[in-house]
Amino acid sequence: MRPAVIPPQRRVREETGWAERRALRLPADRQLSIAIGQIPFTLHFSEDHLLDKAGQRYARFRCCDGKALPIFLGSDPSPLPDAIRFAYALDDASVRLGSDAAHFRGVRHEYALDSLIRVLLSVLLLPRRGFLLHAATVVREGRAYVFTGRSGAGKSTVASLSPPGSVLTDEISLLRFSEDAWHAHGTPFWGEFRAEGANRKVPVAGIYSLVQAPEDRVEQLSAKEALRALLPNILFFASSKPETEALLSVLSAAAEKVPVYRLYFRRHAGFWEVISA
Repeated sequence: MRPAVIPPQRRVREETGWAERRALRLPADRQLSIAIGQIPFTLHFSEDHLLDKAGQRYARFRCCDGKALPIFLGSDPSPLPDAIRFAYALDDASVRLGSDAAHFRGVRHEYALDSLIRVLLSVLLLPRRGFLLHAATVVREGRAYVFTGRSGAGKSTVASLSPPGSVLTDEISLLRFSEDAWHAHGTPFWGEFRAEGANRKVPVAGIYSLVQAPEDRVEQLSAKEALRALLPNILFFASSKPETEALLSVLSAAAEKVPVYRLYFRRHAGFWEVISA
Protein backbone atom coordinates (compact mmCIF):
# COMPACT_ATOMS: atom_id res chain seq x y z
CA MET A 1 0.00 0.00 0.00
CA ARG A 2 1.36 3.39 -0.93
CA PRO A 3 1.81 5.82 1.98
CA ALA A 4 -0.72 8.60 2.21
CA VAL A 5 0.40 11.88 0.70
CA ILE A 6 -0.12 14.85 3.00
CA PRO A 7 -1.26 17.92 1.06
CA PRO A 8 1.21 20.84 1.18
CA GLN A 9 -1.39 23.12 2.84
CA ARG A 10 -1.91 20.61 5.66
CA ARG A 11 1.85 20.18 6.16
CA VAL A 12 2.19 23.94 6.56
CA ARG A 13 -0.60 24.00 9.16
CA GLU A 14 0.97 21.16 11.15
CA GLU A 15 4.54 22.46 11.04
CA THR A 16 3.94 26.12 11.80
CA GLY A 17 2.14 28.12 14.47
CA TRP A 18 -0.72 30.54 14.01
CA ALA A 19 1.50 33.57 13.52
CA GLU A 20 3.66 31.81 10.94
CA ARG A 21 0.60 30.56 9.03
CA ARG A 22 -0.86 34.02 8.93
CA ALA A 23 2.44 35.52 7.79
CA LEU A 24 2.58 33.02 4.93
CA ARG A 25 -0.75 34.38 3.66
CA LEU A 26 0.54 37.95 3.50
CA PRO A 27 2.61 39.46 0.66
CA ALA A 28 6.34 39.30 1.35
CA ASP A 29 6.80 42.78 -0.12
CA ARG A 30 4.64 44.25 2.65
CA GLN A 31 6.92 43.11 5.45
CA LEU A 32 9.58 45.11 7.28
CA SER A 33 12.04 43.48 9.68
CA ILE A 34 13.70 45.72 12.26
CA ALA A 35 15.46 45.36 15.61
CA ILE A 36 15.47 47.87 18.48
CA GLY A 37 17.52 47.11 21.56
CA GLN A 38 18.38 43.74 19.96
CA ILE A 39 14.68 42.79 19.98
CA PRO A 40 13.66 41.83 16.42
CA PHE A 41 10.21 42.47 14.92
CA THR A 42 8.66 41.74 11.56
CA LEU A 43 5.97 44.27 10.73
CA HIS A 44 3.25 43.04 8.36
CA PHE A 45 1.48 45.94 6.62
CA SER A 46 -1.90 46.08 4.96
CA GLU A 47 -1.28 49.49 3.35
CA ASP A 48 1.61 50.45 1.08
CA HIS A 49 1.85 54.11 2.13
CA LEU A 50 2.43 53.15 5.78
CA LEU A 51 5.07 50.60 4.74
CA ASP A 52 6.92 53.29 2.78
CA LYS A 53 6.86 55.73 5.70
CA ALA A 54 8.02 53.06 8.17
CA GLY A 55 10.77 51.95 5.80
CA GLN A 56 12.17 55.49 5.81
CA ARG A 57 11.78 56.04 9.56
CA TYR A 58 13.40 52.74 10.59
CA ALA A 59 15.95 52.51 7.78
CA ARG A 60 18.90 52.33 10.20
CA PHE A 61 17.24 49.60 12.26
CA ARG A 62 16.49 47.06 9.54
CA CYS A 63 17.61 43.52 10.25
CA CYS A 64 16.90 39.95 9.25
CA ASP A 65 18.72 37.85 11.86
CA GLY A 66 17.08 35.70 14.52
CA LYS A 67 13.44 34.81 15.17
CA ALA A 68 11.43 37.99 15.00
CA LEU A 69 8.13 38.71 16.73
CA PRO A 70 5.42 39.16 14.06
CA ILE A 71 3.39 42.37 14.37
CA PHE A 72 0.27 42.46 12.20
CA LEU A 73 -1.19 45.85 11.26
CA GLY A 74 -4.76 46.12 10.06
CA SER A 75 -8.19 47.50 10.85
CA ASP A 76 -10.00 44.16 11.15
CA PRO A 77 -7.59 41.21 11.08
CA SER A 78 -8.11 37.74 12.45
CA PRO A 79 -8.14 37.68 16.26
CA LEU A 80 -5.16 36.38 18.17
CA PRO A 81 -5.88 32.71 18.95
CA ASP A 82 -4.44 32.60 22.46
CA ALA A 83 -4.74 34.55 25.70
CA ILE A 84 -3.80 38.20 25.50
CA ARG A 85 -0.67 38.89 27.56
CA PHE A 86 -0.93 42.65 27.27
CA ALA A 87 -3.31 45.19 25.74
CA TYR A 88 -3.17 48.96 25.56
CA ALA A 89 -5.16 51.67 23.75
CA LEU A 90 -3.64 54.97 22.68
CA ASP A 91 -6.23 57.38 21.27
CA ASP A 92 -7.76 55.49 18.31
CA ALA A 93 -4.90 52.99 18.03
CA SER A 94 -4.26 49.89 20.13
CA VAL A 95 -1.81 47.05 20.67
CA ARG A 96 -2.48 43.47 21.77
CA LEU A 97 0.26 41.01 22.55
CA GLY A 98 -0.21 37.24 22.49
CA SER A 99 2.29 34.47 23.12
CA ASP A 100 3.85 34.50 19.65
CA ALA A 101 2.57 37.62 17.86
CA ALA A 102 1.31 41.16 18.35
CA HIS A 103 -1.49 43.02 16.64
CA PHE A 104 -1.74 46.80 16.04
CA ARG A 105 -5.11 48.34 15.18
CA GLY A 106 -6.06 51.82 14.08
CA VAL A 107 -2.56 52.77 12.85
CA ARG A 108 -3.25 55.53 10.31
CA HIS A 109 0.20 57.12 10.17
CA GLU A 110 3.82 56.49 11.11
CA TYR A 111 3.55 58.48 14.35
CA ALA A 112 0.92 56.14 15.74
CA LEU A 113 3.05 53.18 14.67
CA ASP A 114 6.04 54.70 16.45
CA SER A 115 4.01 55.16 19.65
CA LEU A 116 2.69 51.59 19.65
CA ILE A 117 6.17 50.17 19.12
CA ARG A 118 7.33 52.08 22.20
CA VAL A 119 4.41 50.73 24.21
CA LEU A 120 5.15 47.17 23.11
CA LEU A 121 8.89 47.54 23.74
CA SER A 122 8.29 48.71 27.31
CA VAL A 123 6.69 45.34 28.05
CA LEU A 124 9.07 43.14 26.06
CA LEU A 125 12.13 44.70 27.69
CA LEU A 126 11.14 43.73 31.24
CA PRO A 127 12.12 40.03 31.10
CA ARG A 128 15.25 41.08 29.19
CA ARG A 129 16.37 43.37 32.04
CA GLY A 130 15.78 46.57 30.12
CA PHE A 131 13.65 49.72 30.08
CA LEU A 132 12.84 52.86 28.10
CA LEU A 133 13.77 56.23 29.58
CA HIS A 134 12.98 59.82 28.57
CA ALA A 135 16.62 60.71 27.98
CA ALA A 136 19.20 61.91 25.49
CA THR A 137 22.24 59.66 25.15
CA VAL A 138 25.59 60.99 23.96
CA VAL A 139 28.61 58.77 23.18
CA ARG A 140 31.95 60.15 24.33
CA GLU A 141 35.20 58.17 24.09
CA GLY A 142 33.32 54.92 23.61
CA ARG A 143 30.99 55.31 26.59
CA ALA A 144 27.36 56.42 26.83
CA TYR A 145 26.29 59.40 28.93
CA VAL A 146 22.54 59.37 29.55
CA PHE A 147 20.80 62.69 30.31
CA THR A 148 17.28 62.25 31.63
CA GLY A 149 14.48 64.66 32.45
CA ARG A 150 10.95 65.67 31.67
CA SER A 151 10.03 67.74 28.61
CA GLY A 152 11.89 71.06 28.77
CA ALA A 153 14.58 69.81 31.14
CA GLY A 154 17.30 70.25 28.52
CA LYS A 155 17.68 66.93 26.67
CA SER A 156 17.57 68.58 23.26
CA THR A 157 19.97 71.26 24.49
CA VAL A 158 22.46 68.59 25.58
CA ALA A 159 22.13 66.96 22.15
CA SER A 160 22.64 70.25 20.30
CA LEU A 161 25.76 71.04 22.37
CA SER A 162 27.34 67.65 21.68
CA PRO A 163 29.77 66.89 18.82
CA PRO A 164 28.25 65.87 15.46
CA GLY A 165 27.59 62.14 15.27
CA SER A 166 27.87 61.59 19.02
CA VAL A 167 24.12 61.62 19.80
CA LEU A 168 22.78 58.08 20.07
CA THR A 169 19.26 59.33 20.75
CA ASP A 170 17.84 62.68 21.87
CA GLU A 171 14.46 61.75 23.36
CA ILE A 172 13.88 58.08 24.25
CA SER A 173 16.84 56.01 25.43
CA LEU A 174 16.85 52.24 25.78
CA LEU A 175 18.97 50.74 28.55
CA ARG A 176 19.53 47.01 28.86
CA PHE A 177 21.74 44.75 30.96
CA SER A 178 23.87 42.29 28.98
CA GLU A 179 27.37 40.84 29.11
CA ASP A 180 27.58 41.76 32.82
CA ALA A 181 27.13 45.48 32.15
CA TRP A 182 24.45 48.07 31.38
CA HIS A 183 24.39 49.31 27.79
CA ALA A 184 22.59 52.16 26.06
CA HIS A 185 21.04 51.19 22.72
CA GLY A 186 20.23 53.52 19.88
CA THR A 187 16.54 54.03 19.13
CA PRO A 188 14.64 55.62 16.24
CA PHE A 189 12.50 57.61 18.71
CA TRP A 190 13.74 61.14 18.20
CA GLY A 191 12.73 64.50 19.69
CA GLU A 192 13.32 68.14 18.72
CA PHE A 193 16.95 67.50 17.79
CA ARG A 194 15.75 64.74 15.43
CA ALA A 195 18.68 62.44 16.04
CA GLU A 196 18.04 59.48 13.76
CA GLY A 197 19.90 57.12 16.08
CA ALA A 198 22.11 54.19 15.28
CA ASN A 199 21.44 50.50 15.79
CA ARG A 200 24.29 49.85 18.21
CA LYS A 201 24.93 49.51 21.93
CA VAL A 202 27.45 51.34 24.11
CA PRO A 203 28.47 50.73 27.75
CA VAL A 204 26.86 53.26 30.10
CA ALA A 205 29.23 55.61 31.92
CA GLY A 206 26.52 57.28 34.00
CA ILE A 207 22.98 58.65 34.13
CA TYR A 208 22.48 62.37 34.75
CA SER A 209 19.20 63.88 35.97
CA LEU A 210 19.03 67.37 34.48
CA VAL A 211 18.39 70.48 36.58
CA GLN A 212 18.70 74.00 35.16
CA ALA A 213 20.88 76.15 37.41
CA PRO A 214 23.12 79.26 37.36
CA GLU A 215 26.26 77.12 37.71
CA ASP A 216 27.49 73.74 36.49
CA ARG A 217 27.99 71.03 39.09
CA VAL A 218 27.19 67.38 39.69
CA GLU A 219 26.24 65.42 42.78
CA GLN A 220 26.11 61.65 42.92
CA LEU A 221 22.88 60.10 44.17
CA SER A 222 22.40 57.11 46.41
CA ALA A 223 20.65 54.08 44.93
CA LYS A 224 17.39 55.08 46.61
CA GLU A 225 17.68 58.68 45.40
CA ALA A 226 18.59 57.43 41.92
CA LEU A 227 15.44 55.30 41.81
CA ARG A 228 13.32 58.33 42.72
CA ALA A 229 15.01 60.36 39.98
CA LEU A 230 14.49 57.68 37.32
CA LEU A 231 10.88 56.67 38.00
CA PRO A 232 9.13 59.84 36.72
CA ASN A 233 10.99 59.52 33.40
CA ILE A 234 10.30 55.84 32.69
CA LEU A 235 8.06 54.85 29.78
CA PHE A 236 5.82 52.17 31.24
CA PHE A 237 2.30 51.24 30.20
CA ALA A 238 1.46 48.01 32.06
CA SER A 239 -0.69 48.15 35.18
CA SER A 240 -0.49 44.65 36.66
CA LYS A 241 1.27 44.11 39.97
CA PRO A 242 3.75 41.49 38.62
CA GLU A 243 4.90 43.79 35.81
CA THR A 244 5.19 46.77 38.15
CA GLU A 245 7.28 44.72 40.55
CA ALA A 246 9.43 43.50 37.66
CA LEU A 247 10.05 47.09 36.57
CA LEU A 248 11.06 48.15 40.09
CA SER A 249 13.43 45.20 40.27
CA VAL A 250 15.08 46.13 36.96
CA LEU A 251 15.40 49.79 37.92
CA SER A 252 16.79 48.95 41.35
CA ALA A 253 19.44 46.76 39.73
CA ALA A 254 20.37 49.60 37.37
CA ALA A 255 20.56 52.12 40.23
CA GLU A 256 22.90 49.80 42.12
CA LYS A 257 25.20 49.16 39.17
CA VAL A 258 25.23 52.46 37.22
CA PRO A 259 26.38 55.78 38.76
CA VAL A 260 23.45 58.21 38.80
CA TYR A 261 24.00 61.94 39.27
CA ARG A 262 22.03 65.14 39.49
CA LEU A 263 23.51 67.52 36.91
CA TYR A 264 23.02 71.25 37.47
CA PHE A 265 23.84 73.05 34.23
CA ARG A 266 23.53 76.41 32.49
CA ARG A 267 22.52 75.12 29.06
CA HIS A 268 25.96 75.52 27.55
CA ALA A 269 28.77 73.12 26.66
CA GLY A 270 30.65 73.76 29.90
CA PHE A 271 28.71 70.97 31.62
CA TRP A 272 31.14 68.46 30.08
CA GLU A 273 33.91 69.95 32.19
CA VAL A 274 32.19 69.10 35.49
CA ILE A 275 31.28 65.62 34.22
CA SER A 276 34.89 64.91 33.27
CA ALA A 277 36.35 66.36 36.47
